[in-house]
Amino acid sequence: MIRIFGATDQGRVRATNQDAFVYEVISEDTAYIVLCDGMGGENGGHIASARAVEIIGRAIARGLEARMPPASIKPMLVSAVSAANAVIHDMGAADGELRGMGTTVVAAVMMDGMLCIAHVGDSRAYLCESGAAPRRLTRDHSVVQMLVESGEISEEEARQHPKRNYITRALGVEAAVELEYVECAYTSGRLLLCTDGLYNYAPPEEHVDLIMTCESEQDIFLLIDEANKVGGPDNITAVIAAM
Repeated sequence: MIRIFGATDQGRVRATNQDAFVYEVISEDTAYIVLCDGMGGENGGHIASARAVEIIGRAIARGLEARMPPASIKPMLVSAVSAANAVIHDMGAADGELRGMGTTVVAAVMMDGMLCIAHVGDSRAYLCESGAAPRRLTRDHSVVQMLVESGEISEEEARQHPKRNYITRALGVEAAVELEYVECAYTSGRLLLCTDGLYNYAPPEEHVDLIMTCESEQDIFLLIDEANKVGGPDNITAVIAAM
């Protein structure tokens, strides 16, 4: 049985919340989550993230409700993310106030013991299993990730790096987008999807107990509060699936 809990918070510095998410439990073993972190101005970021979760969530729901075969999940996610990218890009091109807007996205589908994830940008997915440290399933599309992979800085240094918010891919910025796709078995534990406002200031590795014991939206806010305790400089969003 899959249960999902999610929450978002503006944080203590930003004037608006540009994060957005949607989730749905379709059946006992089938569900999806879509989480986005908008960018590109006060209005643009909010619009980009909201449209992305709407378009991608609706496409996933249609496919899962029709009981698509597992082999069709990746093409469905690629199609959904590409459609959202095209809509957001066209909106930006048509309206000068929205030009350059974009959003990260991490979209997860759980079905028949499998976890399938498509992502663009630096929002993340972690898998937390009993007795083990959280396992990061996504690779950031960011400047600091490139520096980490080249050995120039450590993961710890990346959290404090002045360019940690510089992403190298985002939905809606270009006419086409390259997403990354991963899949793995998922039969137990907690799946965490979150924006950088959470993992930069309340690293999942340091809050395993809160993640593993999450049973409600109120519990999600306990995790979000950990990021606010150190200043809450960014919007903070977390969604946890419990299997």
